Amino acid sequence: MTPRVDERASVMVAVRHKLAATPSVLPDVRCLVRAAAAAYNIGTETTEDAVLVAVELVSNAIRATRRPITLRMFVSKDGFHIEVHDYAKKQPKKGEPDLAMPTEPVPDDAPDPHGWGMTIVQALSRRHGVRKERSGKTVWAVLRITSVRRLTLP
Repeated sequence: MTPRVDERASVMVAVRHKLAATPSVLPDVRCLVRAAAAAYNIGTETTEDAVLVAVELVSNAIRATRRPITLRMFVSKDGFHIEVHDYAKKQPKKGEPDLAMPTEPVPDDAPDPHGWGMTIVQALSRRHGVRKERSGKTVWAVLRITSVRRLTLP
């Protein structure tokens, strides 16, 4: 997957992936983001932030709908763009995570705490938002590209 350059727009063409709305796709999302980041040569720090942001956006979309979702990524002069489209009309909300310390041992099968997703997206992105669509919504984030160097792998 090597993104093409659109000479008219002077930006790289976006990569788009249709995903099932199930948590089993989250490891694939991590791989897809890393592959796109490598193709765009955006650097290690931005790549790791992008992985976290994409996983949070996709996780929210999975909770919102059972229909397929779309992950879209591209680079522009503004930074590395991540967009997740789902068919739900409900807007994501910044939650209030429960910071209370447990008073008893937490069982291994206890559900993970929620409420951190949009806080993480806000902290790691330059800008983020929601675009209403006729067929649902697109939640997006733009990350600053801090470096175009990548670590050399063995």
